[in-house]
Amino acid sequence: MNIKAQALFDDTAITGARAFGGPDVTSSAMKTAIREWFNLFFMRVPEREEDPAQRIPCAIIGRLVKACFAEYDSSFNSVPAPGSKADWMNVARKAIDAVKLDALQWAMVGGECFIKPAPDGTGGLAYQVVRRDCYNVLARGPGGITDVLLCERNHIGGRFFTLLERRSVDRRGYLTIQNKLYLSNTPTTLEYEIPLDSLPQYAALAPEHTYSVPFGGLGMAYVRMPMANTVDGSPDGVSIYESAVQLIHNIYKNEYQLGREFELGRSRIIVGADKLITPDPEGGVMRLKDDVFVGLDGETSGAGIDIFSPVLRDESFERRKQGYLKACENVIGLKRGLLSDVEATERTAKGITSSEGDYSLSIIDLQRMWYNALSETLRISDLWGQTLGFCSSQAVDIEHLLSVNWGNGILYDDAKSWQETLEMVQSGILKPELALAKKFDLPCETPEDLEKIRAKYMPEAVPI
Repeated sequence: MNIKAQALFDDTAITGARAFGGPDVTSSAMKTAIREWFNLFFMRVPEREEDPAQRIPCAIIGRLVKACFAEYDSSFNSVPAPGSKADWMNVARKAIDAVKLDALQWAMVGGECFIKPAPDGTGGLAYQVVRRDCYNVLARGPGGITDVLLCERNHIGGRFFTLLERRSVDRRGYLTIQNKLYLSNTPTTLEYEIPLDSLPQYAALAPEHTYSVPFGGLGMAYVRMPMANTVDGSPDGVSIYESAVQLIHNIYKNEYQLGREFELGRSRIIVGADKLITPDPEGGVMRLKDDVFVGLDGETSGAGIDIFSPVLRDESFERRKQGYLKACENVIGLKRGLLSDVEATERTAKGITSSEGDYSLSIIDLQRMWYNALSETLRISDLWGQTLGFCSSQAVDIEHLLSVNWGNGILYDDAKSWQETLEMVQSGILKPELALAKKFDLPCETPEDLEKIRAKYMPEAVPI
């Protein structure tokens, strides 16, 4: 089992109740499910008569992540002036994009995650993805999680140093962070509390601090899968493969049985044991050892040679895997072709985003989830920048500043979309200003916005 998962969800080990006096509000059913999701994802060694060689969770996550970010690009609509607030935000945007793969992957595995900003020592922010098996939810409010306990463990010199960081927000939106460092000889216990400066990376941390700027949250971006909780109906997010957990176990059991069938059914030649004895060059006799020949002990005089070669079920590994992935698509609710038959299935943007077919989750949902996470992380980064003195308090409209392009991939054909927009302009059912606003992702809500588009992009009519 993953050490952090075992520690965080074992009532005899690291718990919010023991460290800070706040019990974990996550239900026992959800704790069990979270363990199961991460165990399946990390499972490499056969256990309980299951063979995980197919690595189904890894295949699901890997293909969805690649499809989501295949041609992804983010930028700001205008080039920020050097040293400006927008320039600082643009550096933060690039740093957030650097962890996008990790964020999406761990959100799909654990159902949710946090993107945590922290000072990088150079006047900017670094970002860390906090997996679901690395924090306990201690309280929830109408707006989401209001109290959380984060865990970070270091293994140094045969001993374990565990940093527990509690973040809580009050009704006025003010954030309080508490830190405690523990030393133990095993990874599943806390044992002794020690000073924070016992490790150099934690020396600058305060045991407790309440920030004067109202964050309105935990100072981290919360990323949650856009799926209903099918474990206990709580607000907790669920893994992308939660509904396929039992199917994955059945697949692994089937693979184990097929492997055993091939192992036990390999061709062998059965002969009398006396036929496997040969003179030893140094004297005496020597028994031959060979996994092809099997010797029968006992009275074997007159026994001949029998060849054991049963008929085995022969099915292509790739064809079998495609069948597994199709089954996972059906159970999870994914459009056919997102996981299976990648090369054989023509996956057009219309085919995947269409409402036709029996499915409930598409790549568009994952892309929308990441866009919201990116926007929220930028908003929180702005607050941290102001609080830590990294940037000015100048207001920034992130919605108008940020531009995300998903490319001409399977979900969006830019050239075709632009051609369709031009046809609407030519037929008189769409204003040219709105078409240009869509093309270059420009604001177009007010008459002033439209006037700026006309002045910058539309040539003046020359009388003939």
